[in-house]
Amino acid sequence: MIKQAKSLYGYRELLVYKKAEELQMVLADYVKTFSHSKTLLALSDQMERSARSTKQNITEGWKRNSTREYYQFLGYAVASNAELEEDFTDILRGVYAAKGVEGGKWEKREWEKILFYPLNPILPICLQLKLRAKELNYLLDKLQKSLTDKMGSEGILSVADKLKRQKDRRKDEEDWFRKSLKEQGSVRLENGQIIERAKWEKGEAGKGFKEWNWDR
Repeated sequence: MIKQAKSLYGYRELLVYKKAEELQMVLADYVKTFSHSKTLLALSDQMERSARSTKQNITEGWKRNSTREYYQFLGYAVASNAELEEDFTDILRGVYAAKGVEGGKWEKREWEKILFYPLNPILPICLQLKLRAKELNYLLDKLQKSLTDKMGSEGILSVADKLKRQKDRRKDEEDWFRKSLKEQGSVRLENGQIIERAKWEKGEAGKGFKEWNWDR
């Protein structure tokens, strides 16, 4: 089905595009601080390419003639952004120990707890950039899901896409249910029974049954 564009440059109004552009600009300033070793020159070039690819694929996808093509190019943007985020992770882990490259001070358990919104301006620039990439990944995923819903309403989803859509919906439902149980201080057992976690841990209820494995 043909996707009608409302504006030739409407993609510039998309939040996901604006975030990708901001990330690209801040990254450009950041990599200027790298020392001019062969390894870091190659790293900075690759990171800038990834950031540019993310933004350009958002643009090209929006310009394509069909919703399916739009979805496909967003997938390319996701891949480029994921590669960039992994570079930030390597830097934070201290893989590149050189002038201008921050790293070696952060553990994964520390940065994974930090929210990407609102972005804390006092964090090290590399960590800020990683959080920007993480936020961008979230926005790209949301946009892809909205396009999947659109294709579903248009009746153009493939069998594989339909199955993935159902799987994603089940996961969202399970995540919501698991969060609700946690907030209530309850636990779901293998037999489907829901009881208070404190009683289950003390063995006062649900004897003989393990906690439900959500990841199976």
